[in-house]
Amino acid sequence: MYKLSDTCVIETRNEQDEVVVIIRDIIYGSFVEIPPTRWASFLLLQDNIDSAIKRLREKEDCVKYFEHFGGGCYASVTTGSWCVDIRQFYFSNDGEIKATKHGIALRLPEWTALQNLLPLLMSFTPELLMAYPCSLRKDHKYPHVVSNCRECTPF
Repeated sequence: MYKLSDTCVIETRNEQDEVVVIIRDIIYGSFVEIPPTRWASFLLLQDNIDSAIKRLREKEDCVKYFEHFGGGCYASVTTGSWCVDIRQFYFSNDGEIKATKHGIALRLPEWTALQNLLPLLMSFTPELLMAYPCSLRKDHKYPHVVSNCRECTPF
């Protein structure tokens, strides 16, 4: 377990023969669990998230970053909220993608701490080094495969 702040930690756990990354707020109990394939996709978002944070810090009028990284999980950074929200979403009956309570909002210092801890986390968890996004699999060049992939098209 690694500390991101006094209230937030990141850890890994073996679940059904695979390592899962868990980011947890130990005070409020909020958390997100990220399996390896999804984790690899999440790591690819770092530059985009950092860019959105930079726009926030520069006080841009409307920052609205919202990006899917696998399953029903999205990362977002928006004006008025000084955090990186990592959250599970679902497809509602009225045809909209809506947030669930499953997720965590990392304050900007926690986001920085997470980035700083990545080399250490990855070095102690070789399974995460071996993971890659499903979108990079050879069969994902075929539209019918992507449309049936629960990571790429969860809804």
